Amino acid sequence: MQELLKVYNERFMQNNSHGDELCEEIFEFTDRSSLLILSAPHSTRSFVAKKEKMADLYTGALVQYLGEKYDISTLIRTKYTPFRMLISDYVVQQNLGEHYFLDIHGFNQNIGYDICLGTGNFSDEVYPYLQDIVNVACQFGLKVAINHPNYMGKIGLTGRYQKFYNKPNVIQMELKQYLRDFYGHFEVVKNVTLPFFEQIIRHY
Repeated sequence: MQELLKVYNERFMQNNSHGDELCEEIFEFTDRSSLLILSAPHSTRSFVAKKEKMADLYTGALVQYLGEKYDISTLIRTKYTPFRMLISDYVVQQNLGEHYFLDIHGFNQNIGYDICLGTGNFSDEVYPYLQDIVNVACQFGLKVAINHPNYMGKIGLTGRYQKFYNKPNVIQMELKQYLRDFYGHFEVVKNVTLPFFEQIIRHY
């Protein structure tokens, strides 16, 4: 498992996390006909707010692994582009508005949470699967924040999806680095992160 994750991660980390610059597509959509789509919009460096944004390390490999193992559709950034190319634009272009999204990100801030869930411009009360995710996190002893001021999702896929489709179908999920790092914390990823996602996927 660890070696497979490392192999997946190589393409996102190459060229100083700029990804595969020769890849024709900026986003790779693997359609497995699931209602849920796991997305990793910052699996490589990206261009946000007129500057280059660092990659959310390991998110691309984790989403690819989860999609293949549990037969879930995935949408992953494959490379950096020196212009604004948003995952929300791709979702609209591909007409994916009938799906639910778990939009996977990573954070490194020293705050007292393991996972931050963002519901963008919508109230958390209207989200059908949000409490299920919180309950599963509690089973694994993970501390969860809902709509932490820094991770609400208003300017990401969550908020933009809401503005276009007017539906609460996207949850921004920020993971602390130790939950993503299958190099330095493989046992945590194996015994906590992946089983956590497995249970969430079952709810969808």
